[in-house]
Amino acid sequence: MDSVYIFLLAEADRIRIIDTHEHLPPHQNYFGDAPDFLRDYLSCYINSHLVSGGMTFKQLKVVTDDLEKDIEERYRLVEPYLQNIRNTAYLRAWERSVRILYGVEGINRHTIAALGEKFKDAVANPQYRRHIMRDVCNIEVALNDAWINDMKKARTELFAPVWRPDGYARPDIPNPAPTLEGYLDQYRRIFLKHVAEGLVSLKIGLAYERSLFFAEVDFKTANAIYADYIKDENPAKFAAPLRDYVIHYALGLAEEAGMPVQIHTGLQEGMEITLRNSDPLLLLNLVKKFPDLTFDLFHMGYPYERELITLAKTNTNVNIDLCWVHFLSPYAVRAAFSEMLDVVPYTKILGFGGDFLFYDGVPGHLSMAKENICAVLADKVARREMTEDFAAEVLRGVFRENALKVFPALCS
Repeated sequence: MDSVYIFLLAEADRIRIIDTHEHLPPHQNYFGDAPDFLRDYLSCYINSHLVSGGMTFKQLKVVTDDLEKDIEERYRLVEPYLQNIRNTAYLRAWERSVRILYGVEGINRHTIAALGEKFKDAVANPQYRRHIMRDVCNIEVALNDAWINDMKKARTELFAPVWRPDGYARPDIPNPAPTLEGYLDQYRRIFLKHVAEGLVSLKIGLAYERSLFFAEVDFKTANAIYADYIKDENPAKFAAPLRDYVIHYALGLAEEAGMPVQIHTGLQEGMEITLRNSDPLLLLNLVKKFPDLTFDLFHMGYPYERELITLAKTNTNVNIDLCWVHFLSPYAVRAAFSEMLDVVPYTKILGFGGDFLFYDGVPGHLSMAKENICAVLADKVARREMTEDFAAEVLRGVFRENALKVFPALCS
């Protein structure tokens, strides 16, 4: 194995990671109302692979929810479909996690009972969350999108909260004001309250339900739509121009407050998706309108990597976030990261976000992320495109220092 690669991996293990994106329960050790290995491990990502490989949602629900059946019986239901996806990076990441955490090789019929017991024992430890994030992963803090509206509750020693303005653009908030001016003031007051209580970033996840193109709309048009909507609060009347207007308003406030915004771009998780909604280039008008607003664009834009690379290269306020993608496609990450280093200042690349609902998934994903980043940097050194010392500087940047610049509230 290349000595530079080994050196960089060792350096990566010493870095106190800034994890830019999680969905972890900050006050609970497991997903759902009871600890269960299969429920947690099949709670996200790999479940869509299983359905893609032929499993039905009904079958999957039995495996994850029918806890009256023992874990070996439920595993037998999922086993043939797991076999169909053993080639995927998702499953490799899951199996890497159980190796790191439990010393068990593989998730299979011979190991599932032991894994079930080891998982229950692990999450019974009150220090489980801290053990995973700090002791195993050496993560100093993770930006956490836990769908919590109380920033005091969302902020812990392990997590810095992000918050979604999306609900104001659907809408799905209680007691909307009778006028658009009042509605925008409702948003302003809750946003500033969150800022005062420790909010670190906004997060927009609307690519799951609509296009990321938010048109410029004048107040008169938006006001007329709102006046019609508020008559019976029918969400169907909260039409696209009004939704666009609200997002522009929210980003304007964020820019004034120096609050960054994270935005989902690229592939959406799940089966029912509209990929074209998530092209990063759809955000160009927002990027230009709000030049002092820092954009953290998620998931490398995959499969629109080059579109996002181009957007970051040509706009000072755009950063590329590699959250999720290291275990979606390690091959795609290595190719894109190498190209990024040819085109984009390395200070604009954020190297890791686990993007998990359950803690056990983080170590396997982070291990893959370190390997991906270090392999590319070692190759750059071998090709004499950078020195070993500079490669180590880039490594520290993408796993820590760049995030501290993008999210200044982390330093306060």
